[in-house]
Amino acid sequence: MNTFSYSLLKTCDDNNIQVLRETYPAGLTFVVSDTHGEYDTLKRLMEKIRFDAKKDHVFFTGDYNEGGDPRSLLKLLSRYYAADYSVPGFHLIRGNHERELLPLFPLENLPDIIVIRRKAMNYYIAHAGMLSKVFDLIDRDIRKDNEKTVYAYRLDDSAAAYDAPFRQIIWSRKGLYSQKSKRHAWPSEEKLISSNSCIIHGHTPYCFFFRENGPGYGDRSLFWTNQHIWFSEDLQSFDIDSDVKGRNAYGETYRGLSCICLEALDEIAGCHGGRLSIESFLAGENFVFSAEYTPNRSYVFGGSIDRITNASPDMKTISSSKNKMPVFSASEAQ
Repeated sequence: MNTFSYSLLKTCDDNNIQVLRETYPAGLTFVVSDTHGEYDTLKRLMEKIRFDAKKDHVFFTGDYNEGGDPRSLLKLLSRYYAADYSVPGFHLIRGNHERELLPLFPLENLPDIIVIRRKAMNYYIAHAGMLSKVFDLIDRDIRKDNEKTVYAYRLDDSAAAYDAPFRQIIWSRKGLYSQKSKRHAWPSEEKLISSNSCIIHGHTPYCFFFRENGPGYGDRSLFWTNQHIWFSEDLQSFDIDSDVKGRNAYGETYRGLSCICLEALDEIAGCHGGRLSIESFLAGENFVFSAEYTPNRSYVFGGSIDRITNASPDMKTISSSKNKMPVFSASEAQ
């Protein structure tokens, strides 16, 4: 494994869900990676974490289209969808497959970024990554309004589709993550640490980082070998796309779906001053859960997807100003 000369590998036992249930009886919060129409694999993951629709909040990083059976997946998601973030259930953001590439279901009324405030940290959930200037705008916004626990933001369609920096939030890949890249647009390590912030995203499958010159995602990374996610310490971020779609790169053949439990993660962060590190994860309790790929069955779920296609969650719209700086839309300016 000399590919990982500046990274570490971790094999994790993820059978501690009962302990978490007993520790947090009011319910748990999970972030799930790209589902790509694979509803049976999602059902298996929900069984793994013992999803309780009356107590739990599950946030999805986007990409419900492209692969598998998107319509049946969205029917499953619609059963538990909640536009109100204070209500338990499924909460969705858009991925690149809901915005571009001629999506079957565009899902135009979903946010692109959700921020979850916890005791130790703020968790920024986006499909592919984060632009530093957008991060600054949101950070100032949530500092002014510290009463809520969840904040949602929608990127203006024209800015997200055609303005290159904005587009990185839904399309970032490989070298754009590196703090040393000349094209780097990610929040700095110092900024993320000082604001006690963590970024959680999907989009780039785990298998994409098995290549000859080592991973291009930050400089200090920890890879979960059985759950197929990874953490970059210098980016204070996770990529949780374990590759349920089955993209093959560099001999990696695993297919599965992974998620992170925020209560368990935040407990680790709280024990380390609101900062995440490889060392803390190697010594801490498990907060990552996964389910290997299960082929979809032939039947189609009953029900409608109108709750998602007609969704109207509370969110602010971020646009691009004339000088390419992100701003809130005039009607939503504070």
